[in-house]
Amino acid sequence: MVARIVSGRSIKGAINYNEQKIEQGKAVFLSAENYLKDGHKLNPAEKHFVLKHRAALNERVKTNCVHISLNFETNEKITSDKMEEIAKDYMQRIGFGNQPYLIYRHEDVAHPHCHIVTTNIDAAGNRISLHNLGRDLSEKARQEIEIQYGLVQAIGRGKDDEIPEVDISRLKKANYGSDETKTVITQIVNTVVQKYNYTSLAELNAVLSRFNIMADRGHEKSAMFNQKGLLYRIIDEKGNKLGVPIKASRIAGKHTLEKLGQRFEKNKTNRKILAASLKQRIDRVLKNRPTKKDFENQLKEQKIDLLYRTSKDGQVYGITFIDHAGRCVFNGSELGKAYGAKALLDGFKRSLDQETATINTPISRHKETTASHSSNQNQEIKDHGSFLQPASPTNYLEILMGRTEQELAPHLPKKRKKRKKRNQQTEQINL
Repeated sequence: MVARIVSGRSIKGAINYNEQKIEQGKAVFLSAENYLKDGHKLNPAEKHFVLKHRAALNERVKTNCVHISLNFETNEKITSDKMEEIAKDYMQRIGFGNQPYLIYRHEDVAHPHCHIVTTNIDAAGNRISLHNLGRDLSEKARQEIEIQYGLVQAIGRGKDDEIPEVDISRLKKANYGSDETKTVITQIVNTVVQKYNYTSLAELNAVLSRFNIMADRGHEKSAMFNQKGLLYRIIDEKGNKLGVPIKASRIAGKHTLEKLGQRFEKNKTNRKILAASLKQRIDRVLKNRPTKKDFENQLKEQKIDLLYRTSKDGQVYGITFIDHAGRCVFNGSELGKAYGAKALLDGFKRSLDQETATINTPISRHKETTASHSSNQNQEIKDHGSFLQPASPTNYLEILMGRTEQELAPHLPKKRKKRKKRNQQTEQINL
């Protein structure tokens, strides 16, 4: 059995996590201990209220949520009743037996396990110390419970030689819910760390992400980040975090941030040779002026993956080449300016513009016009049956058989002309 203790500041968040698993059909509620009401008659709000009320007895304590998981060997067949009994025994041994707590059985991964949510504020408002809880009380409780209940013992697990690296060609993506979390993380991390050439945590994560694994330092303002801690966790295809992470110091190989830093420096020695080989294969593809999609597909045929680095607003600011054949990782800018995101994306755009221009050339437009004209003619034939049958009736026969003599215009009376002299004489008499 392996026990993991996580402290936090959100009791509601821990309860919601487990309740959502129930809604998804991936967990069942087992028990609510030290509640005044039967656990199976409680709704999520009532479950939260009791723990929230207890934590409110000491508002000075900000870290007041304790989230524990008890994990059993994959091949162990443990009934829900036995799991509930083990959980209660464990809580009693670590000094939380009188605390209100909730027990959930999860069925979202291969190995049987349960989650326990409680608070470290007792009935008198005192804080139960979590300092070295795992080392001083939890470890002892684990060993005693393994013997008492006949469980597979976890002593000796996690040594460097327990889970060897696997052949890179047989390495598969982590499948949360089907694979045992610690085992699959250890196999993938060990193999990638040993087999690939990388010089930063970002480059290592570029490879790990291909296998649904992430090396996580936490938020920049978190205590783990400041103390240079490192977690390994399973992610999905979109990068969403899944399940409980594993500390770097607890997996075989212990690939902590300090050890990885030593590898970063070591891997810098033969980067030039690996870069030259990668550039040569990329150049062969670029020679044909491919579109973006063609570029990705042709590189994938050569076992080269592309990872576009984007900002929060979706703008691409970088590109990473993951060479599974050469087992190395390079940012495009490290290979040269021509392999950077801007240069490549501009090249893809020009290729697309050329294709569009070819489609819109005069010859192409003439062909389209001819095709359209032919289509219209075919439609007329279809509508009227033949070229010999006119589309509408005419009066050709009437014109040919009609009168041919000249028609005279109607007689109009002649306009009388005024005599200029008579008018002038009249004007003189009037004067």
